[in-house]
Amino acid sequence: MVSRTWTSIVTLVSVAAAVHLPVERQTNDGVHLAITPVCGKLGGTFANANAGVPTTGIKTLVAFGDSYTSGGRSDGGTLPAAVLNGTSPRAGGRVTDGPVWAEGVASDLGATIKDYAVSGAVVNVTLWPSKAGQTDFLHEAALFLSQKNVLDPATTLYTVFFGINDFSASSTDGNHLPQAAAELLAQIKQLAAAPTLAKNIVVLDDYGRGGHSATGDAWKQAVFAGLTPLRAQGLNVAFVDFAPLWDAVLGTTPGFAAFGYKTSGACIPNLSQTDLSGECATPLNSFYWLPGHPSKETHRIMADYVKLILANCKA
Repeated sequence: MVSRTWTSIVTLVSVAAAVHLPVERQTNDGVHLAITPVCGKLGGTFANANAGVPTTGIKTLVAFGDSYTSGGRSDGGTLPAAVLNGTSPRAGGRVTDGPVWAEGVASDLGATIKDYAVSGAVVNVTLWPSKAGQTDFLHEAALFLSQKNVLDPATTLYTVFFGINDFSASSTDGNHLPQAAAELLAQIKQLAAAPTLAKNIVVLDDYGRGGHSATGDAWKQAVFAGLTPLRAQGLNVAFVDFAPLWDAVLGTTPGFAAFGYKTSGACIPNLSQTDLSGECATPLNSFYWLPGHPSKETHRIMADYVKLILANCKA
């Protein structure tokens, strides 16, 4: 198993000084964005767009979603340390080996994160019989509302990232994605109403994780189209489409190596395992950590991708 212990910066400096070489600090284990997000506008075909969501002055990030967003605690409280303990492959209960993308975005903004995401969550579990027993956006939002959080709408950012589990369920339960899209928008409207009065909303999507289908694209288009009337009602809204990032890594243009990955697969072979057995030789340079779930390095470039969209894709 490859060690995750960082070499001391002091040691690096001393060695470099001895051999008169410049010091280059390695960041994110060499994994980096190799593409620039393409921007679009609200009102047309789904695209990366930011209609008013601020990139400064945010003090709180409230996150809703599934395992891609879950920080190991789903009640908005302080998250467990994002480190691997013992032989568990889940850092502080996360379905990855470190912080998730939302933690990265919150850190970049200098904001406190309140995470309500739960692994396996869908938008509305009643739409998907095969997901019975899982939680959903309705329950996550209801918990948040029940806490009567007093948050300044101007300095609070809400992120909503669902669709992966809804899309997978549609292959078993039939295409209820149009209803799921309507439910997602309805929950956003509820958050925007009193008493929360949410003002800044970012919706994210990666429904196919590198796969594409007409029904999945229709889901994404329905959610994207629903942001236009929300903007007209005075909300600041943004949409982040992770599909181009997944396509770039899993395809050949530019391909995973361009991002600094050694493999586009998973480092830990089985999603259900509870130890590190079978861990790959390149745990710091694998696209996925557990099957279908991004590594901490991938989560970091996901956060970078979000940051670029919010800064540059002004709709």
